[in-house]
Amino acid sequence: MDAFMRSFPLEDIRVRAGGDGRTVEAYAAVFDTPTEITDQDGHYLEVIDRRAFDRTLQQLAPAGSRSTWRVGVFYNHGRTLWGTPSERGSMPIGTPVEVRADSRGLLTVTRYNKTELADEVLENIREGAITGQSFTGRFTRSDPGRTPRAGWRADSSGKLKTVKRQEIALKEYGPTPFPAYPDAAVIGVRAEQLVQLLGQMPDEERERLALMLRTGTPLDSPAEGGPEGPPAAGDPADAGPAAEDPPAGHSVRQKIAWAKVRAEIKARRAL
Repeated sequence: MDAFMRSFPLEDIRVRAGGDGRTVEAYAAVFDTPTEITDQDGHYLEVIDRRAFDRTLQQLAPAGSRSTWRVGVFYNHGRTLWGTPSERGSMPIGTPVEVRADSRGLLTVTRYNKTELADEVLENIREGAITGQSFTGRFTRSDPGRTPRAGWRADSSGKLKTVKRQEIALKEYGPTPFPAYPDAAVIGVRAEQLVQLLGQMPDEERERLALMLRTGTPLDSPAEGGPEGPPAAGDPADAGPAAEDPPAGHSVRQKIAWAKVRAEIKARRAL
């Protein structure tokens, strides 16, 4: 099965008192809580069974001569905000001390490394700027066990199908800037789909996209000759291309890629 990612608010995050303040406790998953999801499996309600991680925890836990957990800890899955691979983010920010399932969910206890990136993440957690905990893995057993070809959809009455995740293979976990569970699922899937497109975009186009996402710049330019007429010469609106427009002089392929990115962002905002 394809890898997936899920994200939860860090309501119970806690930096352990004592020591040097580098051990963080947070839930990576919450059990028995129906959550609306939109991803590659469709639109449905997802419930994570409280025994879903039992097998994977046995496989990942320290055993024999191995004293460390076989699970990585990365900030934002080692990716940039656009979903592209991050060389800096690909370095682990911490080491699992304990990962266990309790009555609420999958509790992680992590010792953060003494690195610049880990220090930045720790400070942002303390200040409340980073409010999400996320994990990636694979669904190895679910009920229902087979996803329809077109994905799960609401029935004629609008009721969503409930899918129970009975077994999950954990790959990695860590803090994320995207705490909303349903939104994080959509971002994760679309990021995977757009990695190649974004990787081909020139630096200038990626910078324009980042500005657009930060400032909420409209995706569509006002139609020329609209209610207020075309912009007057010297007006700021006539100062150059809009932030969402591809820079002039780029190839047809690059312009098509840019159009696809805009379409994906529109779709996400429409959810």
